This record gives sequence, structure tokens and C-alpha cells, in this order.
Amino acid sequence: MYAYIVSFKVKEGEGISFVELQKFEELTEAKPAGLDHFHIFKDRVKENKYFLVEYWNSKEDKDKLEASKEHQLFREHRKLVIDKKCETYECDVIV
Repeated sequence: MYAYIVSFKVKEGEGISFVELQKFEELTEAKPAGLDHFHIFKDRVKENKYFLVEYWNSKEDKDKLEASKEHQLFREHRKLVIDKKCETYECDVIV
């Protein structure tokens, strides 16, 4: 299993919009092939910082989704609430 972790600095006052966009995408789009599940975390220390953790069957499955037109459109909408993308980690799940 492959884990993709990315942190975002969300624009001031847009935290709810960021979370709602993620939830809306999950509810309205078919679950991408290979995506097992994901979680959104809010940093307790740094204001407006969120983490998206996705668990995939493989990196190739994630790459297929990111290459799709639908995902590119979603990213364009998400840019409206994102101040900047901070850090990205790619991990193999061991346990």
C-alpha cells in the first residue's frame, strides 16, 4: 500500500470551504480506482494548516487519477481556497 501525504496552508477564513470541497468531491464523484481511503487533519498549532493523507493500492493508481481531466478541474476549484501547498511525503505502508 502507498500513502500520499500533503499539507496545505489554506487562505484565512477558508478552512470550512477547503474541507467542504474535499467532502463534496468524495460525495459527487465515483471513488477513484485504487484509492482505499483518505483523512483530512487540521494542525492544532499552525493556524490554517491542513494535512491530506491518502491511502492507495499503488502509486500508479494515484498518478492515473491526477492525470484525469476531472481531477485537474477539482484542483482548479481547490486553488481558490489554498494559499500554498507546503510539504509532500510519499510512503510505503508497512503496518
